[in-house]
Amino acid sequence: MNARNIKVEKTGDYFYDKVKPAIRLKGRWLEQAGFPPNSHARITVLADGVLQIQAITPSQPV
Repeated sequence: MNARNIKVEKTGDYFYDKVKPAIRLKGRWLEQAGFPPNSHARITVLADGVLQIQAITPSQPV
């Protein structure tokens, strides 16, 4: 599987200066990587700047 480079976007209320980072993942490559539509995933922070995204099977708690 190939690596992907994405942009960390800004989202939120600019008027009240409550802007926060957002990451949007989409594309057929997600399904090929084991994340079909309507499935669930667990995201774990492993270290500063390192996220782990793991598919959750129906038998695992969300």
